[in-house]
Amino acid sequence: MVEPGLSQEIIFDWSNSPLFRFCESSDWELFLRATEACEKPAGSQLWSEGESGNLLICVLSGSLEAIKKTPEWGKPIIMSQFHPGATVGELVLADSGVHSTTLQVVEDAQLLICQPSEAILLFSDFPTTAARLWRGAAYLQQLRLRHANSRLATLF
Repeated sequence: MVEPGLSQEIIFDWSNSPLFRFCESSDWELFLRATEACEKPAGSQLWSEGESGNLLICVLSGSLEAIKKTPEWGKPIIMSQFHPGATVGELVLADSGVHSTTLQVVEDAQLLICQPSEAILLFSDFPTTAARLWRGAAYLQQLRLRHANSRLATLF
């Protein structure tokens, strides 16, 4: 867990993040205490397509890519890129389903990771924070769906 008071060392503009759009600073502090700070080198995989898992990740530095296998084309496709300030894995708030993409580190990255057990405790102990995060997750999914629709439209 990130120690209380360490938040001054964590550089993440949570107030401009879609996931935290409806949160207050106290919600961010609670969320921060439920996370672990870690570093991942370029080339690391955080999860693989087809794996079940449920990490919620905030990118502090570096970059990540979500890659989708395309056997019919013979090469993977970059579905999304995540740079500092991005969050990924917000569907952990809903379930621990199977990942549709592989998430890999492209540039050495510093991350905040919220494990499922910590998310469950955060939500059971702080339902108001949970509700605000749920709204943010729904808003983020709406943005991602609109972006996917725009990208899909360029194919036709």
